[in-house]
Amino acid sequence: MITVNDKQYDENKLSDEGKVALQNIQVLHQDQNQLKIKFQHNEVLLKHYMDILTKDLPEPEKAEEKTETKWVK
Repeated sequence: MITVNDKQYDENKLSDEGKVALQNIQVLHQDQNQLKIKFQHNEVLLKHYMDILTKDLPEPEKAEEKTETKWVK
């Protein structure tokens, strides 16, 4: 049984084209889940490496002060 739009159907009654579509949908859902896991993993690694980089940064350099010239008419 499969559920589509909150209704249950017997997948054995699908045409060959419907069975292929169902199989493709299942593969795409699996791919999406793997991508979500990989994305979460990347987020953790990005935070980890950003923490390492932040701890290793030297003191920030002071920006040169800009002097502004005002013209009076």
